[in-house]
Amino acid sequence: MAELRKFESLYALHTELQAVSQQRYEELQTVEQLLEQHADSFSKFLDKPARNATHRTALQSGKIKVQDEEYAVTQNFINDALRLADELDLDEIEAARVLLDADAEGDQASFDRPLWVCGLLRFQNERSYLLDCMRLCIQIANDEDIDPSVQEGFGQVVDENIFGIPTQGSKPQAGAQKFVPKCVAGLQTIRSTMQNIGEKVAAQNVLFQPNVSRRMDQQEPSEIMRLKLIEQHETLSLILCAAVDKKQAESKDFNEFIRFLRKVDKYDHLLVHLIPVLGAYIATFGSNVGGGDIEPVRQLNEFICGRTAEHVWAIPSLGAAVRAWWIAEYSGWYHDDYAGYEARGINLDKEDEERTKQFMDALKDGAFDFLLAVAADCHAHNQDWQDPTRWGMRQWLQRKALPLASEALPFAPHFHTSLMTHLEVLIDAAISNIPDVLRKLRTEEDEQRQLSQTHEQDLDLERFLMIIAYAYDGRPDAAMTFWEDAESNLSGFLNWASRRASTPLVSAFCEMLQALSGNEECATAAHNFLLDETTHSGGKLKRSASLTWNQIFKELKFFMEKLQTKPLPAQSQLVRHHAKPSSDQAETEPESAMMLECYLRLIAKLGYESPVARNLLLLDTSVELPETLIRLASAQIPGRLRACVFNAFRAFMHGKTHQESEIMWDFIDLWLVGGWGPKADTQRTVAMLQPSPQAVMDAILDDISDGFEQPVAFIQLLVSLIQPSVDDGELCDKLPFKEALGTSNRLSGVDVYVDYVFGLVLTKKARDITDPMQLRILQLSCLEFALASLASFNEDLIVLGNESNVNVDLAMSTSSLEAYVRLHPFARVMEWMFNEKVVNILVDIINRDADVLGQSSHDSPVVMGVLRAVQVMIKVIELQDTYLDLVRPLIKKQFGQRSRSVASGAYSAFEDGIMNHLSLVEDLGRFTNLGNPDLTWASLKLLEKISTSSNIISAWEPDGRHAHRNKAIVQLERGGAGVSIAASLANTIAETLDPVQEAESPGYRTKIFILDFLYKCLKANPDRPTIAHLLLGFRCEINGLAIEPNGAFDIQRSLFHSLLNAFIGLSVYQEESGMRGYLITLKRKILRIFQILWSSPLSSKLVMEELRATNFLFHTLLQEPQVQPHLRWDGAEAVSPEFLVTDASHSYIEFLATRAMAFEYIAKELCSVSQKQIPTVKRQIFDALNGQIRVDDDEPINIANIFDFFDFLNIDFVNIPAPEFDIYRDIDLTPCVEEDAMTGSQFNVHKVHQLALLKRAERLNRDNPEKKDTQALITQDELAAWDREQSLLLEYVIYRNRQKQFSAHRLKVLRAWTNILLVMFEASDFKGTPKLAFLLQALQAILPSLEAFSTLSPAEAFELARVAKVLLFKLDLSDKGDGVTDKDIGSLISDKLFQLFQVCLTSIASWVGSADLRALYYSICYRYLTSVVDKTTDHTGTTSSNALATARSRAIKTIQAYGDRLLNVICDDAYGSDSTCQTAAMILLGALVHLDHTTTASGLQHTNNLDGSFVVNALNRLNFIGVLVDSLKTILQDWSAATTSSSSQPSQPSPSVPSHQQQQLALTQQTASATDSQYLLSKLSLLLALCRSKLGSKFVLQSNLFRALEVSGAFSTDPELLVRQQASSSGSTGSTTDVRALERHYTLLVYLARIVSAAVMAGKKRGSHNALQGRKFLQGARGLVVQVLKRSVGIGGGSGNLGVSMRAANGSVDGGSTAVDGGMSQVQLELEERVDELAEAFMLLINATGFLEFEEEQMPAEKPKGGLLFH
Repeated sequence: MAELRKFESLYALHTELQAVSQQRYEELQTVEQLLEQHADSFSKFLDKPARNATHRTALQSGKIKVQDEEYAVTQNFINDALRLADELDLDEIEAARVLLDADAEGDQASFDRPLWVCGLLRFQNERSYLLDCMRLCIQIANDEDIDPSVQEGFGQVVDENIFGIPTQGSKPQAGAQKFVPKCVAGLQTIRSTMQNIGEKVAAQNVLFQPNVSRRMDQQEPSEIMRLKLIEQHETLSLILCAAVDKKQAESKDFNEFIRFLRKVDKYDHLLVHLIPVLGAYIATFGSNVGGGDIEPVRQLNEFICGRTAEHVWAIPSLGAAVRAWWIAEYSGWYHDDYAGYEARGINLDKEDEERTKQFMDALKDGAFDFLLAVAADCHAHNQDWQDPTRWGMRQWLQRKALPLASEALPFAPHFHTSLMTHLEVLIDAAISNIPDVLRKLRTEEDEQRQLSQTHEQDLDLERFLMIIAYAYDGRPDAAMTFWEDAESNLSGFLNWASRRASTPLVSAFCEMLQALSGNEECATAAHNFLLDETTHSGGKLKRSASLTWNQIFKELKFFMEKLQTKPLPAQSQLVRHHAKPSSDQAETEPESAMMLECYLRLIAKLGYESPVARNLLLLDTSVELPETLIRLASAQIPGRLRACVFNAFRAFMHGKTHQESEIMWDFIDLWLVGGWGPKADTQRTVAMLQPSPQAVMDAILDDISDGFEQPVAFIQLLVSLIQPSVDDGELCDKLPFKEALGTSNRLSGVDVYVDYVFGLVLTKKARDITDPMQLRILQLSCLEFALASLASFNEDLIVLGNESNVNVDLAMSTSSLEAYVRLHPFARVMEWMFNEKVVNILVDIINRDADVLGQSSHDSPVVMGVLRAVQVMIKVIELQDTYLDLVRPLIKKQFGQRSRSVASGAYSAFEDGIMNHLSLVEDLGRFTNLGNPDLTWASLKLLEKISTSSNIISAWEPDGRHAHRNKAIVQLERGGAGVSIAASLANTIAETLDPVQEAESPGYRTKIFILDFLYKCLKANPDRPTIAHLLLGFRCEINGLAIEPNGAFDIQRSLFHSLLNAFIGLSVYQEESGMRGYLITLKRKILRIFQILWSSPLSSKLVMEELRATNFLFHTLLQEPQVQPHLRWDGAEAVSPEFLVTDASHSYIEFLATRAMAFEYIAKELCSVSQKQIPTVKRQIFDALNGQIRVDDDEPINIANIFDFFDFLNIDFVNIPAPEFDIYRDIDLTPCVEEDAMTGSQFNVHKVHQLALLKRAERLNRDNPEKKDTQALITQDELAAWDREQSLLLEYVIYRNRQKQFSAHRLKVLRAWTNILLVMFEASDFKGTPKLAFLLQALQAILPSLEAFSTLSPAEAFELARVAKVLLFKLDLSDKGDGVTDKDIGSLISDKLFQLFQVCLTSIASWVGSADLRALYYSICYRYLTSVVDKTTDHTGTTSSNALATARSRAIKTIQAYGDRLLNVICDDAYGSDSTCQTAAMILLGALVHLDHTTTASGLQHTNNLDGSFVVNALNRLNFIGVLVDSLKTILQDWSAATTSSSSQPSQPSPSVPSHQQQQLALTQQTASATDSQYLLSKLSLLLALCRSKLGSKFVLQSNLFRALEVSGAFSTDPELLVRQQASSSGSTGSTTDVRALERHYTLLVYLARIVSAAVMAGKKRGSHNALQGRKFLQGARGLVVQVLKRSVGIGGGSGNLGVSMRAANGSVDGGSTAVDGGMSQVQLELEERVDELAEAFMLLINATGFLEFEEEQMPAEKPKGGLLFH
């Protein structure tokens, strides 16, 4: 294991120990190493070296030695180290060590604090983690659920390294301090240190009183240290408690501890920390468990409960609690062995009376008062949720306890557990050991109550029950001890306490009973306990012998009926007076309101936890509890009591059915209009004007919106009603209420409830609440309602209803889709979400202090409020398009019918409301460093939504003249927030993954959210600086990025480098499971961030240089695994038929995506170093790609080479046909198709599932228009068949998606791999045999795959053919300088090149793939024929090599074997395909015709039995020659069009079209014109090749060549006039342009003249028919011939500038003066060359036809009539 710094090592140990305690570990090797490393620290724990004058002098010298390493330090560092040493009274060298560690780990950036403060944090964290590691070791050693061997191993560690217990046979170390006194000394040291800090803060308050900000800065380190010391005190107390439990303490230690407690004079956290230790001491030294001598116990009893002891306690109630606790435990000694005690002279009766008196006196002194305060305060600080009823009971019961000093740090959960566990021991001891005392206590209280006219009494028994409630609340396993044994003391206590209880005792008993009902089992047991029935007397209300459901129901009904006419005073209004109570007061006791609240809380608890109890409470008609409760809520009762009614209803809705939900909605809606109110007097009803139902509803809603308890409880009830029911099904197409809800009194729907939540409570009444915690809970309830309303809306129904062939109105459970959209609370909630006040409240809720959130528990109201606000924002942004485009237009149609509209100030888009709140970005960023996974994920998701919103991007980063830096970047840079956020994200990325939880671990999911946020933020705006660039470590300017000197990026501590290190450190292959998908996904998400950075011009240079500096390419190649057919992917092999349906296939697809990006980077890097001419790096890259990585002077590391990585095509999957469906046979999945950039299209599986459910519902409802109980209409067999078809449909959709993903990513990898090869071909310095070997190795690698994919997968074949083409064109077989001989060539190409040729011919003949692919095949065949076959003969046709002659004859035989089928495809492409394919086909035909000609010329047709005219004859049979010749009729127009478009000047840029689009358009036009020109040239070349053979010329002439030329007018038109005319019509005039056009026209004439010459000359004889046609042609072109011949010898010229002879121009050049510029000269030279070539062709034709001799025979010639065309 790599060496870690002290804190990092302790943190790692703490993480491992937590994993062991949670039983999610694989092996313990790391734990063992870390435990061994810190064994000495465990034994010393809180020891620290004090300040040292020698070390101080050494530090001030500037050179120090820390852990055998020497450092030279700066003066600033020295000052920080000295300040830290003084602050902590710490050795100066140790302080320097701490600061060196802090600086090395980048703590300043992470915490945004000065270095010495970071050192203070680090030092205290080291001590805190060390103590907590000790606590965890003890916890594991005592955990019986842990594996026994592990438990035993940790037990040895605890005994030896923590408690210092010597091993068996060894002696304790002489002079060593025992563990318990050492812990006590540590606790006292912490106390004294905290006292010193308090005195220091007080002095600072006086010194810096005027300067508040400076005072806060000075006090911050002290506050940090104080909170850390409280944390250490708590942990050390638990360690001490464990040591006492393990019998490591002595009686004198107990005495010293009691003496210490007597001196404590402040009730604070430190005192509460000692209560579990007190319980452990009392249980160890006061309990009779295990026997022993009673004398030492009696001595301790005298010490604790002696007569003088009670007078020396600084806190009397603490002393009373100690005595009461001791007596409860100590009394257990006297249950047995009475004879033995009497023999010792012990008077048991007397001592029993004395203990009873001492116990009762302790209670009077506040024993239970203090213990209740401890239990309640610990519970309250661990549960930030306010429970008003329990808090009211506590205030009522507590009279002597002091308030707990407020602290920002809550009690830790493990401390809470320890305290409650020891209170549990106290409770058991009191019930078991002093039952008589408890009975006496109850008797006295009952007597007091009976004698008091106002029912006054002591409340110690009630306090005891409340202590039980707090001790067992949230601990159902412990609570089962009350229920599992009916004969136990605890069970008996329950029965005893419930009998004939007074009102206060009943209230406390109900609180205790609900605390003992923490899960379903306990709640059901409590329910059964309450089912016991007893008889009741008639008349006035009489209490039963024990508390039962029947008693509770009767009392609720009694008070309900009574309160219908007379209000009940609130608990706060209760007064104690001595006047004689009235009969009503005697019946209604002062605590009745509290008792009713406790009844309702018990009903709510049992109804929520136990389905059995819920069925009785909700559905039992004999009880009619819901009606009783709703009538009780209608009475004039305190708000807290009504809130309890709402909570009870909410509990009834737990696990609700849809019918129960509808009934409860009706209940609540009727109550709001006064339907459940008291029956009014008939005469008064007639006399008074009854208000309207709407007015009654408004009044009641306004009433229950006041305060805190009522609105919170009512809104939470609404949330439970909005949430889906258990029987709603998967489709989520039901409204949670009846469509007719409220129609008799108002508009239907629940808009009135939505308006209550947002319009009345959240935006108005919440402002009246002054308690911050109450306000947070109220706001949280409103946000829960908003989130439930948004989450329960199924937006897919709208899309599928409009686009699918399913009748959604018939399929839905709601009457229609319109009714669903109109009545669902989604629409009204979204309307409120666009309200300015609501948006401001959301932002304000999120704008919390990150430190406060970090110190709060994850389920506290402040944290949950922020989380819900973030989640609501995310949901609104996701759903706003649906709302704005589809829902709101429908709602507007109903606007006139709506009750009221949302208040003004609405935004047009939700982003408009948050774009001005720049602090939101900073807040969300800081939330990612709080260690709260849910909040971190939500914050990153919202940051992603904000960063990718086009509206926010345009607002924060405008373009054009007013461009400025991104506002979000400026906000994050202000105050250094961006640096600290980036540092925290970097630390999160660097954290080690949990190997047991894997992808389910919070750390992994947090990494995924970070990577997704960075990627999507960069992708949304890759070419402009964004907050993602800032967080990655770049300095963001207006339009560029830079590296901050000495910044995080510069020193390689940035988030970018954290991602880089994480990528390099991840190994995706594990021996047991093979390739791990979750790790592959992590690597892919990291690499795609790098991909955007290296691809964007904004960041490419910086990123490429940084990746090169870190050897990223070599790390990537070193880690890249090879794909084998039987390689396992998450345990599954890819060769299995069902692989694509499993989740393992996703891992393979992710792997392909990762490899494609890696290959893309390799190609880019190789290209970059080649262009920048970095030969060393280039050589290293080539070595790596060839299979070797060299590290300095070490031996090279052998890795897979580039050809080994051509392994991804070896795996293919069976194509599964679409299954046949019955039920879903006509389902149309088109609405479920989504466009995907990679695969083209993908099925949305969730939408497919929704559509399948709709289709099923449609079929069910065809014969059931009422839509009632549809499931009863089909049999179980039919239902099973439907389920099977649905599963099959979903599996097939997943298969199709994965198949497309696999194919697309495999193609992308192939493209990237081929690009690497192409770059290597271009950049390599290979020559001679190495070059040829490399090229042929590549060809050998791709040939099998090309052959396999040539007909099966054209896309892959295209990429392979592209490489093959480059390979062939790189093979220069005529290069003798490379040492290549004929023999070498014949041996190298004999097989592989011919195999490639065959593959291409097969594919062409099969007519597969696109035109572009066939164009590649044509190019390959052409290259093969010209570079291999043509090399076998010289210019005379003589063969030069027998081996190559064999290859030549083999090629000819292959072509002839394919016959007309091959040539038919080529001819079709040459005539009717796209330009590129046409050109390639024409060129290949030319090569084939040439092959015919050379075959005949070399005589191979005789020696090898070959047909030397096969191609020409085939072309004639296919009528291709005729079509080709006929196309010459338009050659002039085609040529003019091609040349004019290529030579024309670009048009003026359009201001409305972006410049890059204009450049792309111009480039496309130039490419198209160049392709057209190439096609025409290839056509003319083919004609020329045909005319060079006798047979070909025959066919060409028979196709009316001369007639086609005559029709074209090419030789009968004046070139200069034609060019000028074209120039004027196109508007492109200019000397150079016109001359260039004329040159191109002459080029055409040269080709045509050569074709005519070749055709005529093939006849050989002057008197042949060919010669006659040639002479006729010359006669028709006489004028052009004369003009060209004259110009070729410099006689005359054309008209205007175009006719200037270059020869004359050259003659006028003298010295530095020229007639024209250089460009014009070059064009003129090219023009004269074309003229000379044309003249040569004409002279050749004249000579071949004997035209001059024929003209002389015809003399004298007739002069031409008419005007001259040529001059």
